[in-house]
Amino acid sequence: MKRFISIMLTLQLCIVSFTSNAEPINYYVIANQAMPFQITTENNKHSGIVSDIISRIFIENYTVNYHTYPFNRMISQLEAGGEKNWITYGSPDWGGVQAANLSDMPIYTVSHSILTNAKSDFLYRDIKDIDDKVFVLLYGFDYPTLQPLIDNGQIKELRVKDYGAAFRILDKMPDDAVFIEMTSRIKYNLKIQSRELQNYNLQDFSTLIPSYPIYLALDPNMDSDIQRFINEQLSILSDSGTLTAIINRYI
Repeated sequence: MKRFISIMLTLQLCIVSFTSNAEPINYYVIANQAMPFQITTENNKHSGIVSDIISRIFIENYTVNYHTYPFNRMISQLEAGGEKNWITYGSPDWGGVQAANLSDMPIYTVSHSILTNAKSDFLYRDIKDIDDKVFVLLYGFDYPTLQPLIDNGQIKELRVKDYGAAFRILDKMPDDAVFIEMTSRIKYNLKIQSRELQNYNLQDFSTLIPSYPIYLALDPNMDSDIQRFINEQLSILSDSGTLTAIINRYI
């Protein structure tokens, strides 16, 4: 019995030691533009697909520090090195710091759509259909397959700071403006702004922006034990169905 108690005390001390010595995780969040992947409320509560995954991965033994910035400032922070053991989300398609070191498995596959006002009879079939349209795009986000068309003047872009501004432009310019964004983010932001999808037309845009996976993006210099732990936990969340349940909560 004494030997059993001794073993249990040793294990408890090891757990306490691991918890107290574990490196903090620095989680970077995009302010206002990344819903439903990252959602921040006015009282600084965090939710969303990526944020919920992070919470489940680090539910024990790790302290997670949250850093919320506008997109461009966040990228600047990470390009400068960021806080030690930082984590956010990214994709090989995005390049740069959000593609430098990714989790072993993706967390979601994104697709893009064209959103137009229902008053418009616009139908997208191929590139010729968009020659006379104003493309509404969010500030800060790059669209590599669209950029050559923007550079040669075939696409006229209009950048806006948030989804509300994009929807208002579609309402004011129903025959002239189209909004290009991730399908999941369009649907989510229409819902939270109490806008009915039936008042808009949503059309697949995968011919110009093919669907692609997104991953957890990790500090290239992240501690190898932490990185291994993240990948192991992500695999467990996937196998248990928890990952799908988190996604279905928002989409």
